[in-house]
Amino acid sequence: MDAVYQKMELDPFFEPVILVCPYVQFGGERMREELYQTYDYFDQKGYSVETSLKEDGQWVQLDELQPDLIVFTNPNGLTRQEYYRDAYLRYLSFYVPYYYMATNHVGNPSEELDKPILNAMWRIYWPHRHIFERFAAVSQVQGKNSKLTGYPATEALIKGDLAERDTVWKVQGEEKKRIIYAPHHTISDDKASLSTFLKLGLTIQHIAEEYKDSIQWSFKPHPILKSKLYLHPDWGRERTDQYYGFWSSQEYTQLDEGEYEDLFIQSDAIIHDCSSFIVEYAVTGKPALYLVNRVDEEMAFLNDFGKCAFQAYQTADSAPEISEFVLEVITNQRIRKKHDNSCLQEYLSEFYNAEMPSDRILKDIKVALGANVC
Repeated sequence: MDAVYQKMELDPFFEPVILVCPYVQFGGERMREELYQTYDYFDQKGYSVETSLKEDGQWVQLDELQPDLIVFTNPNGLTRQEYYRDAYLRYLSFYVPYYYMATNHVGNPSEELDKPILNAMWRIYWPHRHIFERFAAVSQVQGKNSKLTGYPATEALIKGDLAERDTVWKVQGEEKKRIIYAPHHTISDDKASLSTFLKLGLTIQHIAEEYKDSIQWSFKPHPILKSKLYLHPDWGRERTDQYYGFWSSQEYTQLDEGEYEDLFIQSDAIIHDCSSFIVEYAVTGKPALYLVNRVDEEMAFLNDFGKCAFQAYQTADSAPEISEFVLEVITNQRIRKKHDNSCLQEYLSEFYNAEMPSDRILKDIKVALGANVC
């Protein structure tokens, strides 16, 4: 939502404020740690930000902020009730998905789309036509609250204007290729799991050590992977901290837990198993390897739009295949797969040429609320 926020700040019709809400799934200590880290992140960007937890331990009531609109970026009940159901039932609310919605891994698409929160939204701004049409087919409101805008989070990657900024990568003694390793958080053994971390996380650490003279690495884990590893019987806090410590401490590695636009633009390749990154990295046109638990199931979790973006990927489920990809990056070769990105290019041409998704969102809000739009 960064592009939307920035354009709202420049428009006198809007006065955007970010409220950092608690993520309540992993206990009070972790909740406070994430709450304050997130607040500091937006504060350092110079954004107008409020923390929901007061100094006296009380929670901010939304009435105190007097919002006219509330923006939701997650449809799941992961926070306190006053920032979830109480909020969207009392205030004019709109939703932009927190991921590209290129997969079906979170559950039955009909059940996931026909949620009370989505039916209650004043507006939903969908990233692509497949999910827009699917919501219209399965929702109680028949998609009448929906607009098809494209995905604002991709705008910086499309424009590529961050490439002129200072590097976010560690300076090396000699030029090396830059590879991102981005593991997902779904380490449970069920249908909702995308993660290969328990199987391949240590393997990639060893590969990083093997190619340290040719590759520098960014470890870009999903934000809640650490919390889940802390609770995992085979990992726990000490082993998890040691693993994260490896990536943060080596001369040829780094730990990145914040923004990723600069990281993507300035990288040479990615290795990951995250659902949203499937599309977001594909738009860069750079080599991409998707990790799967079983290669024969690699397409089962993708919807039609996901299959479109996935044409840009190679896949791997073993150390030799990962090493082969790394060598291809080092030698600037793509041996195993010729990339056909015509499907993705059609999508980008439709939503990122004449007008950006953030522009469509702001224009729709202003028109609906009676503002003059040139």
